[in-house]
Amino acid sequence: MNISGSGTIAAGEYNEKISISGSGRLDGNISCQSLHCSGSVKGTANVVCSEDARISGSCHIEQSLSAQNINVSGSLKVSGDVIGKGEIKLSGGISCGGSLKCESFDCSGGLDVGGEITAEEIRISGAIKCGGLMNAEKIDINIDGHSNSSRVGSIGGGEIKIQSKANKVKRKLLLNKIIGCGGRFSVDEYIEGDVVTLEDVTAPKVVGRIVSIGAGCEVDFVQYSENIEIHSSAKVAKYEKI
Repeated sequence: MNISGSGTIAAGEYNEKISISGSGRLDGNISCQSLHCSGSVKGTANVVCSEDARISGSCHIEQSLSAQNINVSGSLKVSGDVIGKGEIKLSGGISCGGSLKCESFDCSGGLDVGGEITAEEIRISGAIKCGGLMNAEKIDINIDGHSNSSRVGSIGGGEIKIQSKANKVKRKLLLNKIIGCGGRFSVDEYIEGDVVTLEDVTAPKVVGRIVSIGAGCEVDFVQYSENIEIHSSAKVAKYEKI
């Protein structure tokens, strides 16, 4: 099924690819092999792709999006869950009312997830909001140095690294007060992993085997089993070896 310009695709099962160039509407539950969209797309229900979903531009789906791999360049808004059996790669902004699940998640831009984020590997650069648990074997986050809006319910995994672009700028230019960079990553409940490395993070509790509390961090309680490092500018109310 191909649309060039503007048009509507009715609910149903499509054995091959749906291709939309321009403005398209997916009217009802859609099942297809793959979905390739360039421009503006609105889906009124669930969209399920047995292979890949590639979206360039703006896409709004009122229920859930599921595919083998999902690649979005632009803006994606999904009221329900976003599920990728393989990789989800996003460049731009994503808003997900439910949970986001995949094997590999790579996001550059703005991320707002109402539920949980679950993957084997998570790489995020930008501002983040996640209402639930962010869980992966490997988590690598680069905080936007000019944003104070990053907030996560809790984080669990193997190797957890949260770095701040603000701290890199500060160290390089030595103009902390002048440039006014202050990106901060807030966690509501806890961060728990095997190897945990943090910068500019505020959290009630951090637990790990090897823990590094870097510049700009504010943590109420840290538990570690092997080694701990605390930067001179970090604030840790209490820590103990377990």
